[in-house]
Amino acid sequence: MEYYMQDIPSSDFLSIFVVSAFIIIFGMAYAGFYTLVKLKLIRGFYMIFAYASWLVLVGLMYYLGELLRVEPYTQKVLIGAMFGYLVFPHVVYFLLDRVHSRYEH
Repeated sequence: MEYYMQDIPSSDFLSIFVVSAFIIIFGMAYAGFYTLVKLKLIRGFYMIFAYASWLVLVGLMYYLGELLRVEPYTQKVLIGAMFGYLVFPHVVYFLLDRVHSRYEH
């Protein structure tokens, strides 16, 4: 099946703008809650909000892909990027924790 670049209807521009803004907000919420919990500035219970923000972020990315009418391969790349965004803070925290324990103690 071949896919061709399609024009985006002008009625979708506001939706694209709003969804893009929410992607930024929920991305910051995920990173913020995750960081605050790992730094023990807030209780571990709030990690639920980090992962809930990430789930909303995945849905928003999928919806943005639908609004932009991306090809199926590009849609899979976007979802793969979201998996990377889930894993990346864990890797960074793990590495920083190991460096801190090795050189500070």
